[in-house]
Amino acid sequence: KQWYQRRVRVLYSQLSMWATPVYKRRTVVHRESGDDMVNVNMNISFVKAHCDNIAFKVHDSFTGITADFTNQVSRQSTGSGCRVGVNYNLKRISGEFLFLSTDNKTDMSHVIHDCIFGGTHTFANTKAFHALKGVKLRDIGSSTHDYIVKLLQTDFVDERTFSISSPYQYTFSYRPHVIHNKKDGTRPSIKQHYIRFRYAWSPLLVEYSAQYNSLYSVLTNSIAYCGGLFTTVQVLHRAYLGGSAFIKDNMYKKL
Repeated sequence: KQWYQRRVRVLYSQLSMWATPVYKRRTVVHRESGDDMVNVNMNISFVKAHCDNIAFKVHDSFTGITADFTNQVSRQSTGSGCRVGVNYNLKRISGEFLFLSTDNKTDMSHVIHDCIFGGTHTFANTKAFHALKGVKLRDIGSSTHDYIVKLLQTDFVDERTFSISSPYQYTFSYRPHVIHNKKDGTRPSIKQHYIRFRYAWSPLLVEYSAQYNSLYSVLTNSIAYCGGLFTTVQVLHRAYLGGSAFIKDNMYKKL
């Protein structure tokens, strides 16, 4: 039974060599296009804020326009807090999206469940593609905070299936927004606070091209493996026969 299981595992590994691609990496300069749009899929919970007190806006640095997309995000009450789901297409130009409070008393404590830029892929499941996942800022009260996100496009190209997926790797840094006093020493009045995500795009692009082993190479490896296996068995069998004969001869001589 064990011998049969080993043969099945070997056969499976050989077939996997043919069916599973090996990705070859190269880095190129990204060619900008005015029509480039990148999807952002984000789930964030505001621990102590009511859903009616959270708005979602996107600011375009190129045009200077800030648009309100609060009605295009999903908001679900979680008792004392609110879970917000964002699924929005960003233009590939520098800008920012932000969650704003409708007053200056809303507690902006939050937990980021996940944040994905671009598409998805089987191999895009590492921390590099989900850097903001699990970030928690609790007990920050009514305050303003900035996240600075640097994005790198990563293409997975498979010519056999004619598919291409473009998730984005990214890194981020965080800083609280410091409010400075006026010249007369008084603290300025803040009408609302926000959690802001400022994003910038890398001029580079990382491309992974899928390469498959040919059926010829798989068969060659299989035959070579079988030949090596049979040779090993023959050597062990001959060693066994020779050892047995040697032991028998010594036993007869003693008698």
